[in-house]
Amino acid sequence: MGKKVEDHTRLFNNNKWSLVPDHYLELIQQRPQASNSARPIVEWRKQWPTCLNTLLERFQKSSGMSGGTKDFLNVFMLYRDYDEKAIEHAVTVALKHDIKSSEGIQHILIYSNTPELIIPPLIGWESSAPPDHTIYGQLGEVQ
Repeated sequence: MGKKVEDHTRLFNNNKWSLVPDHYLELIQQRPQASNSARPIVEWRKQWPTCLNTLLERFQKSSGMSGGTKDFLNVFMLYRDYDEKAIEHAVTVALKHDIKSSEGIQHILIYSNTPELIIPPLIGWESSAPPDHTIYGQLGEVQ
């Protein structure tokens, strides 16, 4: 409490706001239902991509209004560490594959730019003999 978070440019006109949604995320996470009326989120929602609205609906459908909204706010926290376009791409991939959690989106963000690990075959190692599957036919026989 009482800790300065950020300086904002003062606007001298009526009904003008200089709000950065990132500064309010922790507070809104404590009361997820406040996100519907919190001015920073309401203003941000006017300009965010439509895939985020679809994601919010999916989260709320799978986890309930409160749980889904709270998990959706976790996606916003990812904006602190990832580029806007990368998050939009991850959300699009998540929607395509029916992923219903912020952890899934974070997983996509972490591993989408990681080159696929290809393990070369072991050369010079002795290989095992192929298994004999014929004995499985004898399993049901009574002796």
